[in-house]
Amino acid sequence: IESLTKRSNDTHRMATGQQTDPYAGFNEFNPALADDGLEDDGEMAKAISTSYGKRPIKTGAKRLSTANRTATGRMVTAAVVDVEGDLVKRPMTSVKKAGFKSMAPPIGETNGVVSADTVMTTDFAPKVEGKEDIMRKLERKTHGLFEESTVLARKRDFARAVDAATAAIQTERQLSRLRDEDNPDNVNTDITYAVMLNLGSIYQQAGMHSKALKQFEDVVSNKQLGNSGRLRINIGNILFSQKKYLQAIKMYRRGLDQIPVSTNQRLRSKVMRSIGHAFCELRQFEEAAKAYQLVLSERPVRDFGGGVERKVPSRDFCSAFNMLLCHYVLAEQDKMQSSFITLLQQELQVSQDDERYLNLHADEDVQIVLDLIKDDPLAKEESREKSVAEKLVVTAAKLISPYVGTSFDEGITWCIDCTRSSRHVDLVPDMEIIKAVTFLKMKELSKAVQTLKAFEKVESRMQSAAATNLSFLYFREMQHAQADKYADQAISADKYNPSALVNKGNCLFVNDEVEKAIEFYTEALQIESGCIEALYNLGLAHKKLMSYDEALQCFLDLYSIIPTNAEVVYQLAHCYELLKDFQMACDWFRKLSHLIPNDPSVLVHLGTLFDLENDKSNAFSYHHEASRIFPSDLHTVEWLGAYYIDSQAPLKAIPYFEKAAEIEPSEIKWQRFVASCHRRGGNYQVALECYKRIHAKFTDDIECLKFIVRISSGLQLRDTEDWREKLEKAEKAKELREAQAESADRRGRRAGRTRSARANSGLSEGSTGSGTSDTDTRRRRRGGGDAQGNDGLDNVDSAAPAPPVELPHMAGGGAGDYTDPIGSLPERPKTSATRAPQTNMFDNDDFGDDMLPE
Repeated sequence: IESLTKRSNDTHRMATGQQTDPYAGFNEFNPALADDGLEDDGEMAKAISTSYGKRPIKTGAKRLSTANRTATGRMVTAAVVDVEGDLVKRPMTSVKKAGFKSMAPPIGETNGVVSADTVMTTDFAPKVEGKEDIMRKLERKTHGLFEESTVLARKRDFARAVDAATAAIQTERQLSRLRDEDNPDNVNTDITYAVMLNLGSIYQQAGMHSKALKQFEDVVSNKQLGNSGRLRINIGNILFSQKKYLQAIKMYRRGLDQIPVSTNQRLRSKVMRSIGHAFCELRQFEEAAKAYQLVLSERPVRDFGGGVERKVPSRDFCSAFNMLLCHYVLAEQDKMQSSFITLLQQELQVSQDDERYLNLHADEDVQIVLDLIKDDPLAKEESREKSVAEKLVVTAAKLISPYVGTSFDEGITWCIDCTRSSRHVDLVPDMEIIKAVTFLKMKELSKAVQTLKAFEKVESRMQSAAATNLSFLYFREMQHAQADKYADQAISADKYNPSALVNKGNCLFVNDEVEKAIEFYTEALQIESGCIEALYNLGLAHKKLMSYDEALQCFLDLYSIIPTNAEVVYQLAHCYELLKDFQMACDWFRKLSHLIPNDPSVLVHLGTLFDLENDKSNAFSYHHEASRIFPSDLHTVEWLGAYYIDSQAPLKAIPYFEKAAEIEPSEIKWQRFVASCHRRGGNYQVALECYKRIHAKFTDDIECLKFIVRISSGLQLRDTEDWREKLEKAEKAKELREAQAESADRRGRRAGRTRSARANSGLSEGSTGSGTSDTDTRRRRRGGGDAQGNDGLDNVDSAAPAPPVELPHMAGGGAGDYTDPIGSLPERPKTSATRAPQTNMFDNDDFGDDMLPE
């Protein structure tokens, strides 16, 4: 009754427009739910004690379940159902910021009460996709895989690119199948063609030619795909890379048939050029020349207005040059000339007078734009094409000049005249320089100088180059004044010419103006930091000024640019040697020996450095290797012989001295070395025979006679007295010659011809003071003994002989403090019971320092 009364009151207030409390009634409850006196209620106690009472207590109000949601998907909160089953709507909180709206109808319409039957529920049933949705999804997936494969191929990740391209083909097949089922007439072959061509292209880029061929053949065999015949060009490219030139030509021609003549002229030209390349690889130059000629003749036609149609000028310099090469190989003079003219007729896309790059009205805004576009990609591409075209024209002129005339001079003159009358007239100075350089190679210096001097009166960009070449020519001819003159002219014509600055520095260098030369070399390096000539000469200049650290730095910088240049490595090694850093010098000389392994001088110098470091093992190794490469080097032969002498192995030194004796048979010292080695090795009989052979060839040699007498007396030979008589006669003849020489010298001094008299008599400046003749002096210089015939040989029957003084000595050892490390030899066995008395005339001889090794 209270609830009905309250509801009627609320209805009355709504009708009269009075405001009601929206939160009123929520603290009120049904009296049946009051819990007063429950402790005394027996029924309640019994219910609680049973299992039924343990169940959840049912209250008078319940919340809506999850299914009872509003249409917005938000659960109605704090909605209470009263005892009579009426649902009382709790006021909603503000949810506008979250984008939600209240599902409760206006209060005026429902009196603030929402029936439980009006609560809407959300339908979660999945939405069924149609065929169109599936096809659109597959098409998007195909495009995504297609783009992914192209990006991966661009990054050279071919493995993943192939996987993506293959997945794109599979997805496209599913799409085509669905479209065919839906509408057989609505089939899009463009996607099929794109994904198949993409996979074949990726195979080709990855080098998987067999798979690429199969893929392209599948595309070509599919008649439903349009323009598939053009893929024969791709097949031809693969066959060309596989060097299957005949099959490639066949495919090129079949693909060429699929390209219309009126359109795609550029593609047709490329295909025909490829055919020409294939014929060149097959050495069929006539067919190749025809292909290139066809490329040059098929040019598009342009309408110039008034019904006048002309062919567009050709711009294919490469095809024209290739055609000239074919005629050059075939030695067809007339066709070479016509091909050169055709090459000159080719036109560049941009010229120096192009209005696009000229500020005709001196407008500042236009100039700003021109400055900006000078370095844009289009300008760089045009510049590259121009440089390539100029190089081809100049190379062609240089190539055919000896064959289009009776001589090179006539041929290059014809090429220059043709170039002068063409649109490439700015290449004439380059050809003139080529003409001069070729004259230099032909050793026709007068013609080269005459050609270069022609630039003196002509203002051109090649004037500085001509003057530079003239300066170089005169410098090589040792005409330094003329070289300096033309170097100045070259610098005046182009002060930023590094070659001219280097030539000027060279002229100052030879005139001992090293400091000024350094200034020019430094300026050349400031203009061009990679000018190796300036850097090398700068190092030499510092080296001449004994600034070895600066020179070393220059050569180290140069070594970083050209590390395989032998001259640079040698200069580095020599600088370290001058700085007394022999360890580093040896390291750099080792590098030099690796660059030029067959240069004996490098090995000898390296061995000398190790000898200075007292590393005899490495010194011997490099000297021995040098002797193997160049066995006729007397310095190496002498060093190796001296090495074995110092090593107490004289017998091993004999082959080297014998080799030296064969090289210089008129030099007595090598034969003395051989005899002394035999004597030191204990082979006295062999040594005696050697000395006798020397005496037979050099009869006036007193030292040889002294050795023969000493060995003969030591061996107690019968002919000892005969050799002693020969020695006495030789000494008397020597004294007579000395007397005659002294008298001639005395007369010469009286006549005022001291110098000439000394030259005629052969006396040295110290010969009169020492009491020895000029013959003794010369013999000592050749390695002989002293005037008394002593070569360091003691009595034969005494202790072991000392080292022969006429042998060379190793560098770095003492000359007069030698002691034999072997020790004394055993006494010679006696051949008679009694020993014949003998006298040794050399017992009290003193050995001079000049008899010791140098």
